[in-house]
Parts: sequence; structure tokens; C-alpha cells
Amino acid sequence: MKKFILVICTFFVLMANSGSCQPVDTLIDVGGYRLHFHIIKGSGMPILFEGGAGADVSIWDTILKPIADITNATLITYDRAGFGKSELDTSNRDLANHGILQGIQGLETGLKKLGYGRNIMLVGHSYGGFCATLYAARHVEKVKAAVLIDANHVCWFQDTYVDSVMKLRKDHWAKNKPTNNWADYYAGLSLANTVELMKQSPFPATVPVIDLVAGNVAPFPDSAGGVRWKACHKQFADAQPNRQGITAYGCGHIIFRDNPVLVISTIVKAYTGTLGKGKGDAILNRFLSYNIEAVNEQRKK
Repeated sequence: MKKFILVICTFFVLMANSGSCQPVDTLIDVGGYRLHFHIIKGSGMPILFEGGAGADVSIWDTILKPIADITNATLITYDRAGFGKSELDTSNRDLANHGILQGIQGLETGLKKLGYGRNIMLVGHSYGGFCATLYAARHVEKVKAAVLIDANHVCWFQDTYVDSVMKLRKDHWAKNKPTNNWADYYAGLSLANTVELMKQSPFPATVPVIDLVAGNVAPFPDSAGGVRWKACHKQFADAQPNRQGITAYGCGHIIFRDNPVLVISTIVKAYTGTLGKGKGDAILNRFLSYNIEAVNEQRKK
């Protein structure tokens, strides 16, 4: 009888652990419009992922499951307003009501309604670096760590560059009315306002960061832009002793597609660093098992 009870208990424990990693898709009203969240539920401090401009939750597909399996943490991804499955606030078409600040305010509302308004770790890619920075600046005491993946840093966005890009974008939208693509319209024409806000919202010095920068800078229209991009990332990493800069050799802008093992390893390291002494041992053991298999799989390709 005791053996039977033990088997049954083990079964339910396994079922509970398996259910904790099942993804949940939900639409949350954040004030007249709904944001789409894709969540892998776990335990402990959650990790929030901020994708690049125009990206939806699918951009993270290749790395979420390994991170969930290793950390057992809740992983939160979402579509920004007007992208993916998220709605756009159509109550006011004014450009000033659709900037990065409004986006973060909507995110904050959504996280609070979902029950994730407390301590959190951030992962930001490209434009998502700006979003992660602004969120961290507004919640210094709650953000415990961050991993930035070839992320936007404001030091790269010189006035001359912003002015030239804004001119091109204004000319484009003057000729192409945003009938069905208001989200792109708002994102494109908000650049100057976004950069000015980011100048006033530096990443908090107290939050530890691992900053990954792509080794390949081919996407830049000129080599000077690529050199300046790397220099800006170095400037950011060198600004505080709790920041680590890493060059992802052989990788382009989407580092987690070119070298998922590197990005997963970095996120696991940052997450484990937020835990108390000895509390990360189980995570590290799972990571070592994953790493052995992942490195071996790479050799098969």
C-alpha cells in the first residue's frame, strides 16, 4: 500500500512539474486595448523578454524552452501594441500618444494584472534594449539583472543620424498614408522622441548587466556605423563594474539565432547570479547537462 501511494504521489509531482512549463497565450486589457502575452509558467522570479522593433513573440521560439527547462523560471514574452496579436489603441491617433513611454505603461499594467509586478529579470534585443532600459529606469528596485542582446544604446544615436533618419521617414509617410499600418507609422516617427527620452533615462547603475554585441556588423550601411556601434556597447559595459561586455564572434544582429547556446548560457548565468548562495546549484547542474548535449549537437551540423 505504501508503495502504491508513493507511485501515485510521484505521478502527481511529475504532472505538476510538466504543467508548470506549458505555454499560456492571453490578451490583457491595458486601458482600452489588449496586449498579447505568451507565458511559460514556472516558479521564482520571472524573466521578461523584449524583442526588436516590429518583432512578435515568435522571435524567441528557439531559446525559450531550454531556458525554461534549465531555470524553471516563468518566461514572459509579449507583442507590442499593433504588432503580432496585440491591439492598437485607436481612441487617439495623435503620434504623442503612441511612443515608447505609452508602450511601457501598457506593459506595466499588463504585468500587474497577470501578477508579475514584482521582482523581475530583463532580456532585451535591438529596440527591446531601449524598452528594457526604460522599464529598469522606472523600476530600479524590482529589476534584479538584465541581458542585452545587440541592444540599442542611446550613445549610438547621434543627432545627425537621428535627423537624417527622421527626414527620410517623414518623407516616406507624407507619400504613404498609414491606412492599415499605424503601428509602423508610430514606431518610425517616434524615433526622435524616443532617443530624447532615453537620454533622460539611463540604465540603472545598480542593476547587473551582461551586454552581448554582434561580432559581424554587416547590416550597417557603412563601416563607420558598425565601428561606432561596437564602441558604444563598450562604453556602456565599461561604465559600471557590475556590467560585462561580450562580443558574439561570427554572429549577426540576431545573436540568439546564430549562436543560441551562447545566449542561453548568458541568460542562465545572469539569472543564477540573482539567487542566494547555494540556491542556484540545481540550475547549474541542469545547465551543465544541457550544455554538454548542445555543444555536441553543434558538432553534428
